[in-house]
Amino acid sequence: MMRLTSVCLVLFAALISLCTPVDAQAHSVSLTWTASTDTVAGYYIYRSAGPCPTAGTSGFTKITPTAVTGTAYTDSTVAPGAYCYYATSVLNGVESVPSSLVPAVILPAAPTALSVTGTN
Repeated sequence: MMRLTSVCLVLFAALISLCTPVDAQAHSVSLTWTASTDTVAGYYIYRSAGPCPTAGTSGFTKITPTAVTGTAYTDSTVAPGAYCYYATSVLNGVESVPSSLVPAVILPAAPTALSVTGTN
């Protein structure tokens, strides 16, 4: 089980909190944010494998081919490992500057059927 930390950012003059603490399902990351106060067409979500960089957004891939119209997105295409996310607002086909970066870590599943064999 993992939790996303909460960060605040400004997109199109709107305060957006990307990733309120949310429990994610196994092998998925749930992202939520506060809607832009501007009228926007939606939001694009970007992801990078590995820890968040200290600066810049090089190496990120857009994982939403069309804009997300709501204020939540679940990335169910992740395997165990570390990931970094950010969002942009979209208005008239133009994207805002990137949000703050948000880390997520997916832990591997615990082993099952553990047993003990006695020895003398």
